[in-house]
Amino acid sequence: MNRLLTKSRKLPLTLGAMALGVAPLLQAGSPALTGLVAQADNAESAFAAPAGMSRLDGTHITVQTMYITSLADFEVDQDETTISGGDPDKGTDPMIIPSIYYVRQFSDRWHGGLSLTVPSGFGSDYGGTWSGRYETVDFSLVYVALTPAVSYRVNDQLSLGVAMGINYTAEDSEVKIPQPGAERDGKITSDLDGVGVNVTLSLLYEFTDRTRAGIAWTSDSDADLEGNVRLRNLEPGFDKIATELGIKNINTEITNTLPQRMLAGVYHEFNSGNYFTVDGMWMKFSDFSVSNIKLNGNDVNVSVPEIYNDIYAGTVGMGFPANERLTYKIGAMYVSKAVDDEDRTFSIRLDRMWGVGAGVSYVLNNGNTVDLNANVINVGDASVDQPSIGGQVVGENDDPWAVMMELTYHLH
Repeated sequence: MNRLLTKSRKLPLTLGAMALGVAPLLQAGSPALTGLVAQADNAESAFAAPAGMSRLDGTHITVQTMYITSLADFEVDQDETTISGGDPDKGTDPMIIPSIYYVRQFSDRWHGGLSLTVPSGFGSDYGGTWSGRYETVDFSLVYVALTPAVSYRVNDQLSLGVAMGINYTAEDSEVKIPQPGAERDGKITSDLDGVGVNVTLSLLYEFTDRTRAGIAWTSDSDADLEGNVRLRNLEPGFDKIATELGIKNINTEITNTLPQRMLAGVYHEFNSGNYFTVDGMWMKFSDFSVSNIKLNGNDVNVSVPEIYNDIYAGTVGMGFPANERLTYKIGAMYVSKAVDDEDRTFSIRLDRMWGVGAGVSYVLNNGNTVDLNANVINVGDASVDQPSIGGQVVGENDDPWAVMMELTYHLH
């Protein structure tokens, strides 16, 4: 029973936390996810740093699509792993992230905005026969964020902004469970969803027409996820026991606290028209927690190990206008480890990341702009040495790289 509680708690929520935690980095239409806060030259400001909307005249709409695919495969260390099955199938499906942003100027001082960000196709399918099948087989996560925002220009230099994120998360996952004496494994599946709310406060200060800096703080968010955890493919004897215990279909309620984060950035344009951006993010991921667990309406006390680190990220970008229409862009990024190597499990198999990117921005005849960016990201070895049912699973990423392509259309 304790194993069932652990599985129902662990797999869905850590993945959802990471998706929500790094979402501001993903919503950046520049190489290597640069220009997050202070560049503030399009409708994307409505999401991560709404004070930047004060720089926009009239109405702006941005439509964006990102495509991310992993080249990494998890390779099981056969000498150290004591469970049969070997390597998984290729573990990570492509990730497609469509987003739309809208900003409207109400007056010289007031702007309103709305963003809808929909990361979809985020998940893994390791297969049901590999060595780590008792830790994870597959999962999928859909995260939808609707974020209304407003900004106010205090004076020529200072602007303030506030946004409210309404965050919906839906999760499906599967793990195998051994059945002693049986020819096949059983499985545990979960299907949970819920809504959480957070608030973003931001500030943008324009020192000159060419230099500005900004900061944005986002509160934590408590999402009450509800759904079912089910036992399936059980042998007759085990099926009878599970039915009598009432654990074949468990109504599950969990509160997932997603920690606060802070973004800060600087933008400067040289006399030549070239510019650079520097951005940083801090997320208090050490406060990630799961609480208020209920199974079939009964409170369950499950201790959550304090293994997570605060996350730090940084990006640096530069732009080089070739003429009035065409601008070339480059960038680099770094994201720290969410968990140390010795504490990493399959529920949050993330390592430090770094990446580089390049792109172009082109102004069309109608005045609208198209951005195209390509990024290569090293996702780290993400090694795991984890006890599992019946033994140990050890391994790491082979070819730890991911490719991100991004296409954005800005309507002015």
